[in-house]
Amino acid sequence: MPLLLRYKAEVGNNRRKGLFMAEGRGLWRLLWIVPWFLLLLAPVAARARRPLPLAPLITHDTRLLVFSPHPDDESLGAAGLIQRVLEKGGRVQIVFMTNGDGYPDGVEKEDHISSPTAKEYRRYGAQRRTEAVKATLRLGVKARDVIFLGFPDGGLDCLRDRFRTGPQAFMSPFTRANCPPAPEAIIPRTAYTGQDLIREVERVISRFHPNLVATTPPQDAHPDHNATWYFVEEALANLTRKHQDSSPRLLGFLIHFDHWPPARGAMTASCLKPPAGFPDKKARWASLALTPRETLTKRRALRQYRTQMLVMGPYLLSFDRPNELFLLEN
Repeated sequence: MPLLLRYKAEVGNNRRKGLFMAEGRGLWRLLWIVPWFLLLLAPVAARARRPLPLAPLITHDTRLLVFSPHPDDESLGAAGLIQRVLEKGGRVQIVFMTNGDGYPDGVEKEDHISSPTAKEYRRYGAQRRTEAVKATLRLGVKARDVIFLGFPDGGLDCLRDRFRTGPQAFMSPFTRANCPPAPEAIIPRTAYTGQDLIREVERVISRFHPNLVATTPPQDAHPDHNATWYFVEEALANLTRKHQDSSPRLLGFLIHFDHWPPARGAMTASCLKPPAGFPDKKARWASLALTPRETLTKRRALRQYRTQMLVMGPYLLSFDRPNELFLLEN
């Protein structure tokens, strides 16, 4: 090969080799930099997932309406929130969708009866209703601000689907009733249908004019709980369409989800955290830090539910934490 051509070839090879070595060094630098960059971003991502503080949303103007599927859910998920609103000078109403009268294990444990009758289920519901009044009084809620709708425990999901409208009403397999007890019906001739329940919820909202509504979210594993969300959301949407009410802020307090909350942290300084595996990855969480007095009052309210403590006391007390957790829905 001529000298000039050999020189050009060697120069070209060296250039390509140099370029390759430079690219290799750049690649190794990139491989070193990326992990460090991800480590720097990790705290930011963790902060993004960290629950927001709920306390700034609560003022003396707050009108909180809590929809509880059963007697005890309001105290499990929102006892601290209820106390805080009242302490700030706001107003609170609590609405119980059911009396909790469709709980075979509870009736059997309470009355030592293996096959309860409809009468015994109704008596059990009356007992749970009495416990609810005592618990909410502990939280500072006046008796006039506690409402029982008397719809079927264990049947709200059926009202959402198969018994959405009449003419046939759902009949509770426990109490054998197909309508709320007369003293509990807000609208006359109310029956166990989804349409009638929505009308009852609308009437409660229209009378109270809340700017904050809390209930169990649609991701809650209990059928009565996620159905409660549906009825509340539907009633709010109806009122918005009718221009009868402004849209209140909506909060969800989770009660049933896999093995959450872990009982290990109960009655300790361990805060409630969003559950692992929660289906909505974009969910926005808010946490309300409770004072020692609020925590103690919540514990005392929970202990008013003697029938439930008898059956699942450790589970109830797993919500005895220094904070409460909420899903921000709007």
